[in-house]
Amino acid sequence: MAKKNEGKRFEEDCKLSVPEYALLYRLPDPPQSFGKSSNLRFSRKNPFDFILWDSKRRTLFALEMKTVKGKSISFERTKEENKEIHLHQIDGLNEWNKFDGTTCGFVIEFRKIETTVFIDIETFNKLSETITKKSFNIHDLVENDLPFHVISQKKVRTRYRYDFNGFLDEISEEDYEKKRH
Repeated sequence: MAKKNEGKRFEEDCKLSVPEYALLYRLPDPPQSFGKSSNLRFSRKNPFDFILWDSKRRTLFALEMKTVKGKSISFERTKEENKEIHLHQIDGLNEWNKFDGTTCGFVIEFRKIETTVFIDIETFNKLSETITKKSFNIHDLVENDLPFHVISQKKVRTRYRYDFNGFLDEISEEDYEKKRH
């Protein structure tokens, strides 16, 4: 039996961590992604991995899930690059972020430091404009005084469970405060 890659395991663990009042839908992978074929003339690329509907707060999330072995994650600034966060994912999240009631961003698990964070696309855009390097870590967010959310995680034997309920509560409170001011 083939061992699942870390990304699929992370997605599976996240799916098991979503509260019952929220719907998490994985966008189907395009057929060419299974064969890793490069001889296709046109290839459809998903704008992100998941759509999460928070029925309690009536908010739609567009999420790109990433897990990295180290303490930092690389991102593309041009189509010619091959980094962990792809330009088409950044563009897709920015496109969906134009709609009211939609929150778009990255859920990133840094395995080396056992920390998972949510970074909304607006924060990511500010960060990519601020730093000159092609990767970032949590320290870069803190150093540039950019907001992000830590998603609590708990190890259950060999796999993790993530506190998506707490994360959704935190995002909801933050949005409420923004609307009041």
